[in-house]
Formats: sequence, structure tokens, C-alpha cells
Amino acid sequence: MVINKLLKPSLRAVKYNWLWWSALSQANANSKIKHTNYKPISFIIGCGRSGTTILGDIFSNHPQVSYLFEPYHLWAAIDRKCDVLNLFQQIDGTLLMDASHYSEQSHFRFNHLIRCFNSGSQAKILIEKTPLNALRIGYIQSIAPNSKFIHIVRDGVDVCRSIQRLASTNSYKIAGKPALNQWWGVDYAKWKALVRDGTAAGYYSDEVYSLENHLSKGAYEWLVTLHEIDSWKQNLGEQLQEITYDTLIAQPESTLKNLCVFLNIDSPQSWLDDAAGAITSRPHNRGTNLNLPPKMLTSFNQYQERYGFVNRAIDSN
Repeated sequence: MVINKLLKPSLRAVKYNWLWWSALSQANANSKIKHTNYKPISFIIGCGRSGTTILGDIFSNHPQVSYLFEPYHLWAAIDRKCDVLNLFQQIDGTLLMDASHYSEQSHFRFNHLIRCFNSGSQAKILIEKTPLNALRIGYIQSIAPNSKFIHIVRDGVDVCRSIQRLASTNSYKIAGKPALNQWWGVDYAKWKALVRDGTAAGYYSDEVYSLENHLSKGAYEWLVTLHEIDSWKQNLGEQLQEITYDTLIAQPESTLKNLCVFLNIDSPQSWLDDAAGAITSRPHNRGTNLNLPPKMLTSFNQYQERYGFVNRAIDSN
């Protein structure tokens, strides 16, 4: 047990170094190769800890789906600014990305590293799951026009308590990265990028610097994510499908059938049965009250009401 605990950080360091080297090698060697025969691509997005993983796992077992789970190394190779956690390099990453971040090189790299991914001969579509892509919709639209997005949203208080637990426990270690926080990245690189980009976009610039704990900082990430998705809803139109985590848990079969219609794939009964069996009701995360400054508090509770979530944040004063 002790040996495994000591070995895991070193093995992870080897893994991340290999992933980074491999992705860069592929990108540099093939970034000028043009491909034209692409499968349709869809993205599962939402604030982290909202159910994106369970939804992605379900679709990973669909016979007509090729599935990519959080390929951070590929995004970092496509554009180094995407490495907001600093898993592969020391850099001031960018979280909020739009068409202004487009480049021909990143477009070619995206096509080669992600669009060409294929994990099965029967696959009709590619589904990629990286929660942070909720903050890159404009950028993704520029390099993958007409792509679809599935947004899953979960009770914000539950999300924040889950973020708090991960960021505080911080059990995921990588050798050579002593300043790694499991949620906020190396030396809080993700939080720094979120504050910089979020305030530049006008998201609670007069309140964000008063946030002092993982719980309230998680609320800021949840709010910025929802605001960003809201800002793209009209532009995306029928390219966006939104569900709640509660609905997926309570009505898995009908929810998944609707998503399959949205994705233009079949919904085999055997797959639906397996998915329903894998989904279990999860209790709300217990924990301390979520205290927020006035403007964030108002927005947070408005979103909670809009989606029918029962929890509420309270005034930090």
C-alpha cells in the first residue's frame, strides 16, 4: 500500500510526459496534412463535477460512438494556451476562448489530433468530453463549425461542495509538481486564469477578489460557466441540447433517447438498459453553507431557481 502510494506520482509523471511528447510529435509531424472525411463531432460540456463524466461514460459504451475523455494533452498540443492547469508546461493559460484565438495551425492540429480519432468501425459520431470546453465555445465553433454541444447542469451548491472536497483533499499527486492542486492546477494556474479572463469579460470583477475558500471559488467557476453558455445559446440554436443531472438520474431512458435523436444515432434497448443500470440516485452533497457576495448571490440563486434546484447560497455578510 505504501509502495503504491509512493510509486503512483512517479508513474503519473511518466504518463503525462509521454502524452505531451506524443501529442506534440503528432501535431508537428502532421499539422499540414489535410483531411476531409470527418465524422460529426459533439462535445459534452458543463462546469466540472456536474455529471459530465457519467454522461460521457454512458456514451462511451454506445456502439455508434467514438469517445474521447478529457484529452488535455491533445488540447495543449493544439494550442499551448489550453493548458490552463499547467499539467505539461509553465504558461499563463487561457480559459475563455473565442474565434479571436483561431489560427490555421490550431485548426489543422485539431483536425489531426481530435477529428481523426476513431475507436470503432461502427462509429457514426465522435463525442469529446472536457468540461472546460464550456468556456471555449466560440473557439471550438471556429475550428469545428456545426459541431453540437450537450450541456449538463447540476445543482450549484452540490457542485461547489464537490469542488471544495477535491481541492481540499488534493490526493492526486504528480512527481515533479509539488504545487499541484487537484482542482486548480499547478500553483493555482486555473484559478488565476479564471479570475483574469472572468474579470476581463465583466464577470463580478468587483467581488471575485473577496472570495477566500474553495467553496465560493467553485461558485465563481459555476457562474462563469453558465454565463458563457447562456451567451452562446442564441448563436448555437439547435446545435445545443441542455439537460440537468437530476433529470438524467430520475429519467435516464427518456433523457438518453432524446439525446440520441439530437445526435442522430440509434438508441438500442440493450444500451439503454445498461445505462439505466449504471445510473444510481446520488444524495445531495452535505457540507457548510455557501456564502457569496451580493451580486454573485443574486445570480447564483436565480440560476438555482431557473433549473429547479432546491439549494440556495446565502449572503456572506
